[in-house]
Amino acid sequence: MSYQVIARKWRPQKFSDLVGQEHVTETLGNAIKNDRVAHAYIFSGARGVGKTTAARILAKALNCVHGPTATPCGECDSCREIAAGTSLDVIEIDAASNRGIDQIRELREMVRYAPASSRSKVVILDEAHMLTGEASNALLKTLEEPPDRVIFVMATTQPEDLVDTIRSRSQHFHFRALTFGEITARLEEIAQKENLKIDAGALAVISRMAEGSMRDALSLLEQARAYCGEVITDAAVRELLGVVPDDALATLVSAIAEGSADRALGLIHTFQKEGRNLQHFCREAIRHIRNLLIAKVCGANSDLIAATADQRPALAEAAALFSEEDLTRFFQILLQTDDDLRRKPDPRVHLEMGLLRLINAARLAPLEELLTEIKNGTGGGVGGGPVPARRAASASASSAGTGATSAVKTSSAIAVKTSMNVPPPVTYKDENRPGIGAASNGAVMNASAVTGVRDLSMPTGVFFGDSNVDSAAATKAEAVARRPNGAFSSQEREAEKLLASQNGGTAATANQHAENDLQYEGITAEQVAQIKSAVQQQQKFLGELLEHALVWELAGAELKLYFPTEKKSFAEMLEGRDSLEKLRGISSNVLGRAIRVCAKLAASTSPEAGTRLGSEHQELRAKFERDPMVRSILQRFGGKISEVRRAQGE
Repeated sequence: MSYQVIARKWRPQKFSDLVGQEHVTETLGNAIKNDRVAHAYIFSGARGVGKTTAARILAKALNCVHGPTATPCGECDSCREIAAGTSLDVIEIDAASNRGIDQIRELREMVRYAPASSRSKVVILDEAHMLTGEASNALLKTLEEPPDRVIFVMATTQPEDLVDTIRSRSQHFHFRALTFGEITARLEEIAQKENLKIDAGALAVISRMAEGSMRDALSLLEQARAYCGEVITDAAVRELLGVVPDDALATLVSAIAEGSADRALGLIHTFQKEGRNLQHFCREAIRHIRNLLIAKVCGANSDLIAATADQRPALAEAAALFSEEDLTRFFQILLQTDDDLRRKPDPRVHLEMGLLRLINAARLAPLEELLTEIKNGTGGGVGGGPVPARRAASASASSAGTGATSAVKTSSAIAVKTSMNVPPPVTYKDENRPGIGAASNGAVMNASAVTGVRDLSMPTGVFFGDSNVDSAAATKAEAVARRPNGAFSSQEREAEKLLASQNGGTAATANQHAENDLQYEGITAEQVAQIKSAVQQQQKFLGELLEHALVWELAGAELKLYFPTEKKSFAEMLEGRDSLEKLRGISSNVLGRAIRVCAKLAASTSPEAGTRLGSEHQELRAKFERDPMVRSILQRFGGKISEVRRAQGE
């Protein structure tokens, strides 16, 4: 007899021999025992998981001389003929090459005749989704009402391509892909029967490369046997299949943890000289990072990890260097790099760029660490520092449940946006500042009121007096002044430009109120202050827009904010969907009922009112200019008064 490859020699001959498809074999076995076998079946699933094999076993179970039985003997003439593919009553048709209506007509004529020597006639249509539309329609009537003792089994990898009328006439069984452990156990069993000595690492490599297909795993084992002989080693299998050595993956992880771009790029140079496939290296790195992530989340002993027992301690040690967010970010970067290697020319360049992005991503500090550094005033950044120690600290903080979350994007630079409570501004009282008196009338001067050369000894948000301190305005002024360059969104930058143009070319860093006093109708000043404070804590830019509203009017379930006509652009920004929704939710919480919010332009002020308000403003400004405390500040810092307003509540 001619030589048979391992995949054919050890093909399952009974339902119990099928690996990982118990949900199918038990159902078919019970149907045979109870005489409830359907006239048509659909077996779907990935390649090499046992679809056609299960169809042949079903044919043997129905036609065995001891049957119908769920355990065919395999010794009778019917079982041997079906196993050898010579049975006249088991018809196997490749629908990929016999997909036309003429072939289906011949099949219909063939099934009209009774079985030649068996109990049932079984028709196996392999790759049934390849049938043309006309052929599928020609098969429908026969499939719905087949002749007596005729059973159709359609095997396909794409069941969704079958027409709905065929699927509705058949029982559908889906064959799942096999796990790493199932493939490894079956390979060990066959290797023992074949008297092969194979390393555990070699078995692991073959099982991973099979990607859930038992037939692929057996083909790779056959290939390794032809290359190595009766003793199959891990190194030989990796060399044969072009698989990256474990020490290379460990070197990559170590380079990422240490932030060493030189070592990471050196791996690519080595692989290029050895003639290895760079895309294989990228895919092995994806599998390795996936194992690290599973080890981090589920533990090194999890069955989800595709690794042998002796490889798991090293995985646990490597996973401890990073947080879950880090490993997820690495996984996404490698997936995008693999896509670039497949679709774009010059794979070496794209792989180098992908590894550099991994190094840079590892240098980014986690959100929890940034918040801690900002809160403690240490002024931490996103780069620098030994990565492993920092990662271990962040991982422990994450496992302790800090409650902070970070959004990870697949890009080389990851933007982190958050909101936090800024410390309140420093308020200097009379006893703290000898020689400087308190401002009269409870008037408050903005942080932008004193312009000119900035003295760093004077904090940005300084207010004078004991009462009516606008802490929300000071908080916002201090927060905006301390934001780093480039931290503003495009909408915020546009608003800054408008503010700058209205303030003589100088961007505002604090609240910019209209000269007129705020007016309230149907709502109290305390409620307005609560709304502003809540908005300021959640979204500072939106709080900046609210400071330009002149009138707050609450009529029924609608809150109207009136803006001066010269600040129409700010009203339009507030009319954005997200801004109104945010303001609506906060206002409803403060007022205790559902509120609608809208922004409107205020009508122009009458000449008499404008004259009266202008006179009051001039009197208040003159009062400040005569105040000894204000004069002392102006002389000391070389500034000038740009705006004067009354404190809220006067």
